[in-house]
Amino acid sequence: MWTQVALLVCASALAVAQTPCDSPGQWDAHFDMFDPEQGHEFYVRGHYHYDKIGLRKARFEEFNEGVNSSYKFVEQIDLYRENKRYRIDVRTRECEVSSLDGRTFHVHDVPAGARFRGLFYLGSSAVEEGSVAMQAWDYLWTTRGYFWDGSFTATGCVPYHSNAFNHTSFGARFESFWDVTPGIQDPNVFIPPPQCFH
Repeated sequence: MWTQVALLVCASALAVAQTPCDSPGQWDAHFDMFDPEQGHEFYVRGHYHYDKIGLRKARFEEFNEGVNSSYKFVEQIDLYRENKRYRIDVRTRECEVSSLDGRTFHVHDVPAGARFRGLFYLGSSAVEEGSVAMQAWDYLWTTRGYFWDGSFTATGCVPYHSNAFNHTSFGARFESFWDVTPGIQDPNVFIPPPQCFH
């Protein structure tokens, strides 16, 4: 009898985990990103602000463009409703304004129709409170030649990492998030500074 109850509980948990989840609509986090199309040395880390409701993203980036180059510090604000990108050099305060070229807002959710790959623990399940239950997903858009995989917390659908591959447009991109805080702590991060309007 206990075996049947245990199997029923496991089957119920698996069925819940197989339903694609939506991540919180607004959050702040630390992030890192590696884009091999930019060169093997191109690695970005910083702070990320995500607003799916207002279709806005902002991030503070720290990166270098090669082994012998110095670190650069850039604020980037993407306002999708206005189709504008603002890149502000933190050291010089120079602002570069450009179009988002009609790019669609990339959401940090599990895509509808994604394939559930399984549950796993980040950390160690052998240590009390030493792990977080995670869900792994992947998705293949055959018509676009696009493959995505990602992992999210099993509770709350908080994004942890995302990998995307497209041989026809951007190549590959790898992103990770940590210290995710629900909500936008400072809405001013989405307001471009005055020098962007001169």
